[in-house]
Amino acid sequence: MERIKRSIFFWTLVALFLITAPLVVLYARGYRFDTNRGVFVHSGTITIKTNPQVINVKINDDIRPSKNLNRINNSYNLTGLIPGDYNIEISSPEFQTWRKKTDIHSGLATEFWNVVLVRKNYERTAYDTPGIEKFFTSPFSQLIAYTAKEENNLRVNIFDLAQEESVAAISIPDWNFIEEESANWRKENIEWSPEEDLVSIPVKKTVSVSPAKNKSKKASPVPEETQVKYHYLIANIEEETFFDLNDFLETENIRYVRWDPGERDYIFYLSGTDLYRANVRNKEEKTLMASDVTAFDLSRAGIFYVKKPNNLIFKKSLDGTGDPQQLTNDFPDETSKVISRVVVYDENRIAMLSQDKNFYSFNKGEHDTYFRKLGAQVEGMHYSDDGKKILFWSNNEISVYFVRDWEVQPVRAENEMTNITRFSEPVKNVQWFKDYEHIIFSSGRYTKIIEIDGRDLRNSMDLVNTELANPFVIINNMEELLYFTEKSGDSTTLNSIIFPEPVPVLGFGG
Repeated sequence: MERIKRSIFFWTLVALFLITAPLVVLYARGYRFDTNRGVFVHSGTITIKTNPQVINVKINDDIRPSKNLNRINNSYNLTGLIPGDYNIEISSPEFQTWRKKTDIHSGLATEFWNVVLVRKNYERTAYDTPGIEKFFTSPFSQLIAYTAKEENNLRVNIFDLAQEESVAAISIPDWNFIEEESANWRKENIEWSPEEDLVSIPVKKTVSVSPAKNKSKKASPVPEETQVKYHYLIANIEEETFFDLNDFLETENIRYVRWDPGERDYIFYLSGTDLYRANVRNKEEKTLMASDVTAFDLSRAGIFYVKKPNNLIFKKSLDGTGDPQQLTNDFPDETSKVISRVVVYDENRIAMLSQDKNFYSFNKGEHDTYFRKLGAQVEGMHYSDDGKKILFWSNNEISVYFVRDWEVQPVRAENEMTNITRFSEPVKNVQWFKDYEHIIFSSGRYTKIIEIDGRDLRNSMDLVNTELANPFVIINNMEELLYFTEKSGDSTTLNSIIFPEPVPVLGFGG
């Protein structure tokens, strides 16, 4: 009897082993039992990398424990998910919530590598910058030049962001900073020299012009006329002095002043359709780079410019030596279009904006060469630092064009374009966030961040709500600070917030 019991027990264990062993093997290989279909299916995975790192994750309202955090790459790996539709919710105390619906496929990982949460409220740092209007960061982003009104004068102040103190103030009588765009003048910035010792300032003023005299004694006197003069001033930061560049070079018609990125004290500019390089300390050093030019851009690799009448793109060395290199052979629209702005990533990736705000992209890609019109009424464009996409926007709409394949989920192909968002109120201050998967912009009083991941909805979150109707905003991705103008009593000041959240070293810490 005892032997029979032992035999039954033994064969029971064998049977359990034969039943459970395959289940253990299937489970270890990622298979799960789908109760809806009554079969084993290969499960899927969700991988999420977030800022901040301390988060709560819900999958279909089921809270997943934070122990799923992979400390090697600071990502959350949620495994064993039966294929189907899932609602993901990522939250953290004091932060706005991120949500997205996604499909989980058998044996595949669905990845979200760039989830950014925004605080509901940020602590602000206010800087002693009374009357600030617009500000322009230096090449190393430690200094800003900002404009402010001083009775009837323009004041340009230099402020040290690291030390939080003013280091220079330049008062410019009779002139005003150029903010508007007109038929013969585009919006210009204060431009810093690479050594941060000089700045160029675009200015204007209204002057009286004496009309031609009528020699007839009986004729009524001709009323005095006025016209707007556009000039550039060169300011010395250390000496707090400035001089008129137009007077220095003895020419009235100067446009688009840019500093040489490689050699000290040299600028490039257009006079009419002639492109020049000049030394701001020696007016005798002036070189004609090219003629029939409507727009140009600079990089350390050379100067790129557009020539009329066919809107062909050329490249030349910064010092003007050697023959120009022709980069394009045609133009995708009427050659009567006047190109007013060109933005260059390299000789294979060039964006152009016409005077009537049509946007064109020349893209010598990895699979083919594309030269096409991408949009109308476009206000600006900006390449990502990796050169794989370009951001462009109109008054109400923001879009992204991919100039190279993007192999991280969501996968995108070169020559693909996607519309990111549209607002009834004008969008301003449009710029890339550091991961180039998010865009920062403002609309009215609100400064926002929106992801370009178009799977399901695009999460958009409010960063800052200002009392100022249209704040000026710049994200410093290197320092991870967002700067913006804000009301301060009857005046305005510069403010900043820390964004995104600081990441602990190696992912450890609170």
